[in-house]
Amino acid sequence: NQTLLFDYTKKAPKTVVILHTNDTYGTIVANNAPKLATANKMPYKILDSIAYDPTAKDLSLEVAKAKGSGAEGLIVVSRLNDAILITKELVKQRWTPMGIMSIGPGWYEAPYLKTLGKLSDDVMNFVPWFDPNKPMTKKLSAEMNKLYPGLVLNPNHTCTFEAVQVALDAFKRAGTAEAAPLMKALKSTDLKDGVSIGDGVTFDAKGQNAHYKCAGVQNEGEKLYVIVPRSAAEREPVWPIRPWNKRA
Repeated sequence: NQTLLFDYTKKAPKTVVILHTNDTYGTIVANNAPKLATANKMPYKILDSIAYDPTAKDLSLEVAKAKGSGAEGLIVVSRLNDAILITKELVKQRWTPMGIMSIGPGWYEAPYLKTLGKLSDDVMNFVPWFDPNKPMTKKLSAEMNKLYPGLVLNPNHTCTFEAVQVALDAFKRAGTAEAAPLMKALKSTDLKDGVSIGDGVTFDAKGQNAHYKCAGVQNEGEKLYVIVPRSAAEREPVWPIRPWNKRA
């Protein structure tokens, strides 16, 4: 989805630096990034990969090192608290990269948006997501907002909802909660009326839903908007991101 964004906007960084947590997820993403960049013919070169402890109270040195790399774009793999720390350091050190591209949680979570306000804007999250234009997503969003006014819908909610959909669908078709027929029904799942981006839910031989797609989701006004793929898009992208001192 990075390439979808770059192709749509006709603007892409020529160089990037990766700031990532030193836990298993962050390390795996960082270690595989060069291979994936080559395989997907990304337009940028990875200048450096900088690991940090997500429980650290100060990430000024790591941000300074990332800024000092001279990279045009910043790729981040973070959790919630360190995403907030990094953003504050970016503002303090007056570094506005072409884009902040998050792979994983932290940057799209409601406490991040609420804590930083306008400083949370423009971050692009490349993560599995839901299609906001699907009828079932609109129904779910409306019901969730009745129960929890102001809730910012994210995959924690929609994936759980779709999992329940799959389970109910399998139970109805199996006609029983017995393990063998229920498992058979799950394997033959063909759910069309879901919320995820893609053509629905079906499972391959490994139990994966091959139709499930990631998205490019941008923070704006303490809300989240799908930008790419354009089939699920809600608005135009803000790309490159705006300087910190020019946020509305």
